[in-house]
Amino acid sequence: MADEPAAPRAITQEVAASLDGRDITVPYLGPMADAQDAVLRGLGGRWDAYREIRRDPQVHSTFQQRRLAIVSRPLVVEPGAEDALSKAAAEHLQANLEAIAFDRSTKGMTWGVFYGYAVGECLWVIRDGKVWLDRIKVRTPWRFRFSRTGQLQLLTRAAPIVGEAMPDRKFWVMSSGADNDDDPYGLGLAHQLYWPVYFKKMGLSFWLRALEKFGAPTAVGTYPPGTTPEDQRKLLAAAMAVRIDGAVIKPEGTALELLEAVRGTVDQATFYKFQNADISKVTLGQTMTTDDGASLAQGKVHFDVREELTDADIEELCESFQQGPARWLTEWNFPGAATPILRRPSPEDAERASRLTKERAETIKTMGEAGYEPEDATLAELFPGWTRKAAPQPPTGDSVPPPPPTFSEGQVRSVLRHQLAALFAEPLADSDAADAFVEALDWEPLIEPIAAAVEQVVAGSPTLEVAAERLAEVFTSPAGAAFTEHLAGVLFQARAAGKAGLGISDREDRALAKG
Repeated sequence: MADEPAAPRAITQEVAASLDGRDITVPYLGPMADAQDAVLRGLGGRWDAYREIRRDPQVHSTFQQRRLAIVSRPLVVEPGAEDALSKAAAEHLQANLEAIAFDRSTKGMTWGVFYGYAVGECLWVIRDGKVWLDRIKVRTPWRFRFSRTGQLQLLTRAAPIVGEAMPDRKFWVMSSGADNDDDPYGLGLAHQLYWPVYFKKMGLSFWLRALEKFGAPTAVGTYPPGTTPEDQRKLLAAAMAVRIDGAVIKPEGTALELLEAVRGTVDQATFYKFQNADISKVTLGQTMTTDDGASLAQGKVHFDVREELTDADIEELCESFQQGPARWLTEWNFPGAATPILRRPSPEDAERASRLTKERAETIKTMGEAGYEPEDATLAELFPGWTRKAAPQPPTGDSVPPPPPTFSEGQVRSVLRHQLAALFAEPLADSDAADAFVEALDWEPLIEPIAAAVEQVVAGSPTLEVAAERLAEVFTSPAGAAFTEHLAGVLFQARAAGKAGLGISDREDRALAKG
């Protein structure tokens, strides 16, 4: 049997690193890596030129929207795994971040999206035998550089070129915008914003000149031939007193005209708006959350575009924090636990999750009506965080309530007949003619159906209290209605007889006739 070919050996080390000096696309710059931002290199590496961009009102307004949209969402810390240790690590991190000004630190780190990278120094403290994050101080990013091995270096007066190596597990570093992993400096929005802001400033300066030139008249003084230079200076001073830097003098009989350029199709205002629109699109991906929109529907679409950028920014920030401070805290305090996951869900995410949960519940209900029951594994996958409610257990021991009293049908019938007979048949001690009239009536055919209905109510009730509440149903039944109708007729007969002066019975009629 021929020998089987050996499995290919996995190469674990990095072989195409860019910071080791072998990358032919990056010129050799010595022991330190440099940013690959072409605009920044053209500015001589002056990061303060990028900071100057922030003074533009449109840049400030649009990027402020993007920054504040991040911290406006709630911070959620989820376990990296389902074991108890990972859940404890997530609870500890959640409590730690709620105890510090984490949103403020996050707003500072979002400038990494603008410059390309951001650096925050973590201040640790030992409390209750665990390491806690006491504060995050966001530092000026260009105070730091990266070595060719990716080591963070702090530029100091003692080491202004190479810098001093910073300790591990001390700085939260966030990088954004680069199209590769070889540039630790990233590529921020300032790279795309520099030229629109520059052109806008130049156009604005020309616009101001036009406003000055055409917005106010120029004083013109005319002097006759032979005027001495001294008198000419006096005339110019008089004209200047009318309008500073906007006055001229000329000899009498000479002509003075202004040569005005023919107006093109684009004026300064249009150019200014065009650059503002470019700034909005670079920063927010759209223009309708900063400038006038055409319709509510389009505004909603543009707002969704901005939300997508916010989601991307949150992903970069949370991921960099997880790989840095969150992982360090977990390894220090909960060895072996999975690193917690940080999220900042949007309201739309919550609505989408609620709608999905409702749809899944309706599906399970429909399948249940069709005779199907989901497995526990399926329920755990469809509804994470939910557990099936335990079936109620029958009470035992002293907690068992005493059974309700039971009565035989014969006992119920006997009691009902006795009570009804006493109500309708027994004469009162001080009876009168009306009592005699009622006593003489035949109640048995009317009472028998009512007694049967009462027996049915009592027999179908778990307790006598429930039966008492349901007795009102008897008089709404056909038997009760017949009894009520017959009783009304009897009362009408009695009332009519009394008004006519008749006796209630034949014996009373005879007594009235003799009297």
